[in-house]
Amino acid sequence: MENIFPFSGIGFFLICFAFILFLHIFKNVLKKIISYKMVVFIGVVVYIYFAIPESHELFLILLYTYIIYWLFVTNKFQETFFAMIVIAFPMIIHKIDMANPMFKIIGISYITFRTIQAIVDSQNYGKLSFFEFTSFLLFPTTLLAGPIDRSYRFQEDLQKGYENLNFSNLLKGWEILIVGVLFKFVFAELVAMFWLGKIDENSTLFMDMVNSAYSYTVYLFFDFAGYSAMAVGLSIMMGIFIPTNFNHPYLAPNPQDFWRRFHITLGSWLNDYFFKPLYKYLHNFSFLKGRKLLIQNIAITSTFLLMGMWNGLTWYFIFSGFLFGIYSSIHNSYVLYIKKGGFDYFSIFPPILSINIKRFLMLNGAVFALYFFSGRVPL
Repeated sequence: MENIFPFSGIGFFLICFAFILFLHIFKNVLKKIISYKMVVFIGVVVYIYFAIPESHELFLILLYTYIIYWLFVTNKFQETFFAMIVIAFPMIIHKIDMANPMFKIIGISYITFRTIQAIVDSQNYGKLSFFEFTSFLLFPTTLLAGPIDRSYRFQEDLQKGYENLNFSNLLKGWEILIVGVLFKFVFAELVAMFWLGKIDENSTLFMDMVNSAYSYTVYLFFDFAGYSAMAVGLSIMMGIFIPTNFNHPYLAPNPQDFWRRFHITLGSWLNDYFFKPLYKYLHNFSFLKGRKLLIQNIAITSTFLLMGMWNGLTWYFIFSGFLFGIYSSIHNSYVLYIKKGGFDYFSIFPPILSINIKRFLMLNGAVFALYFFSGRVPL
C-alpha cells in the first residue's frame, strides 16, 4: 500500500498513468454516458478508499467540512469568521498535539485552507456541488502538500468536461512532470546524500552551521519544487490546471517578490484571506488611525507568524515565519521611505549590480530563515 500513497513510489504513478490513459482513450465514449466531473469524483473516491490508510477519517473530515460549507453557503451568511474557526478546529487540535493528535488526518492543513477559500469565495463565485467539493478537497495530486488551488478555478476545469483532454495538454503536463521527477528524485536525493546528509547537524561550529543552512535551502527547493511540479504535471494530463507553485524564488530581489515565487499558492492564499482582511480590520482601532505603515507592518508580521504556525506549533517554524515577517516589514518601510523622497542607497550602483546585490541579500536572508525552519539549528 505504501507505494500507492501520493508520490511515495512507482505504484502511485502507475495508477495515475492508468487513469490518464483511460480518460484520453475513452473520452469520446465517456462523454456520451457520464460527465467528466463525475468520472473525476469516482476516481478520487476510489483512490482515497484503497490507497490512504484510515481513509474513513478523511471521509469524515470531508463530511464535517462540507456540512459547514453547505450551511454557510446555502444561507448566504456574510460573516465567515465563525465558519473559518469551526473549519480550522481539527487542524488547530492537530497542530497543538502533533505527537499524538486527536485528528490525525493527512493533508489536514491544505484541506482546511481550501475549505476556507471555498466558503469565502462562494459569495462571488457561487457554490460547489458535493461532487465538485469532494474532488476539490481530496484531489490526490494536491492532497498532501498542495499547490493550494482555488475552488472556482478547479470548478471551471471540471465544467469544461473532456475539453482539456487533448494531446497538447498531455505533452505539456508530461514535460512539467519530468522536471518534477528530476528535481525531487534526482537532484534533491543527490543533495541529501552528498551534501546535506554529510553534515553533522548537531555541530556548533560556525562553518558547519553555514554549510547546513545552505545545503538545506538547496535541498528544500529541489524537493518541494519537484513535488509541486509533479502535482501540476499529472493534474494537467488529467485535465485539471493546478497553479504553478515555484518560479525561481532564489532570484527574488526582496521578500515580497520571494513569496510571489516560493510556495506561490500559500503566499497568495495568506494575502487574500488573512493579510487583506486583517489590514482592513486594524483600521478600526483608534490608536492606529493615520498610521498606515504601522498597520501594514503589523498585518505583514502577523501573516508570516500564521504561516509559521500553519507549518507546525514548534518554535523553529514560528521563528522562521517571524523572520520572514521582519524582512518584509523592513522592505515595506524602505519602499515607503523612497516613495516619500528618501534616498535609494541601491541607486549608487549600476542597475545590473544593484539587482544582484538585492538578490544576494534576499537569498542569504532566506537561507537564514529556512535554516531555523529546518529544525537543524543546534540549540
